[in-house]
Amino acid sequence: MTYITSNKNQNWLLPLSIRDIIPENHICFMVEEFVESLDFSKFDMLYDGAGHPAYHPRIIMKIIIQGMLYKVRSSRKLASACRESFVFMYLAEKVQPDFRTIARFRKDNAVFVKNAFKKTVEIANKNKLVDLSFISIDGSMLKANASKKKYFDKKNLDKLDKAIDKMVDDDIRLDELEEELFGDREEGLTGIDERDLRRIVRDYRESDNKKKIKKKIKRAKGELEKYFLKKSSISDPESRMMQNKKGFSELSYNSQISVSRNQIIVANDVCQDGHDAHQFIPQMRNIKENIKLRKNTKIGVDCAYSDAENIKFAEDEGIDLYVPSRAQAQEFDGKEQSLNHDNYEYDWKKDKLIVGKYRFYFKGAYTRKNGKKIIMYYNDKLKKKKDVPFYFRERLRMRDKMSTDEGKRIYSLRKITAEPVYGNIKENFGFRGFLLRGIEKVKIELNLVCIAHNLQKIFLLKAAKSC
Repeated sequence: MTYITSNKNQNWLLPLSIRDIIPENHICFMVEEFVESLDFSKFDMLYDGAGHPAYHPRIIMKIIIQGMLYKVRSSRKLASACRESFVFMYLAEKVQPDFRTIARFRKDNAVFVKNAFKKTVEIANKNKLVDLSFISIDGSMLKANASKKKYFDKKNLDKLDKAIDKMVDDDIRLDELEEELFGDREEGLTGIDERDLRRIVRDYRESDNKKKIKKKIKRAKGELEKYFLKKSSISDPESRMMQNKKGFSELSYNSQISVSRNQIIVANDVCQDGHDAHQFIPQMRNIKENIKLRKNTKIGVDCAYSDAENIKFAEDEGIDLYVPSRAQAQEFDGKEQSLNHDNYEYDWKKDKLIVGKYRFYFKGAYTRKNGKKIIMYYNDKLKKKKDVPFYFRERLRMRDKMSTDEGKRIYSLRKITAEPVYGNIKENFGFRGFLLRGIEKVKIELNLVCIAHNLQKIFLLKAAKSC
């Protein structure tokens, strides 16, 4: 067998420029060009004056965006890459920022990062790379940087708070503290929360920074009281327990993206809601802030956004919306229809609901405890009522619109717009959860990954255009 000749101990003279080692069509050059176009004047004022010189923010921004493209998000790994990878060395301009510098920049510059994302939309639009014939809005639960083992109700948070206060006295023994908090040792292990709490008490006993722990507990209790929650997380109080598509419940945030026909993200956001019903209106406002829509732009969303108020908003704003009811969504997916919320007709002239062969007349309106407005219709013969959403007429118009072949065709475009973008972000970029904590900071992370996605799409679309 003949092998290619190699020289294990060969001395190699590097090219004069690191750039010569990197392929000419590498995406890092687009990252460099994009970051160089951003406005860093505010940083100049921030770093002005006495003190040790700072790393230029353009260097940190380049490193973080390239890291997103390379599935490298940890600040420590990014710092290592600046010493080990030619691409990162080139973008870092031969300096080696510390991981703390990278971490601080990422969490402290929300406005700058948000404006940078808007810049990607602006660049794509300027180069006529945004297909605004159709926009899809979609949401996905992304895991928070929080553990279920630090997720407690008010009773256990109070116990932990009390334990930290007791720990200030170094004379108190751990077994005495546990006995006081949990009573009999075996009895205290009956619930999973109690077991986790006992373990955390032991861990926190060794901590030198009890004030920081107290602050975390206070924040968790604050979230409980402010939002009337049953439980709250010590590690990230602003995260919420949500169910993912696999049916598992975990502490998460609800991410929202709005995507053009050719998969450019034109808006994004993060919320704490475990559902998408109230995210359509905020996303439409975000879209209009970032880009001017065309008169014939069509908007497609799944049945999770089929709230009557969303449909009413779309009609009032002249938005050509396509959203199926839950029953229609089951039909489109070829599933058995187990939901029939809009299974009735309406007599527009006489203002009566027709359910089967019976007619219901208008009885009145009321508001539920959750704030949702309801209209009640009644049938004297059956002595039964029929509750419908306040904007049920708009829902019926949408139902009929989605029953047409054209409605089904346009709605089907969702599968080749927003859904593949989430696939790219989660699988190719490895972005399945957040590293930062708190809703304002996770918004920064989502903006960063959306910047990376848009630059990648612009890079590919430009390459395809030049062929």
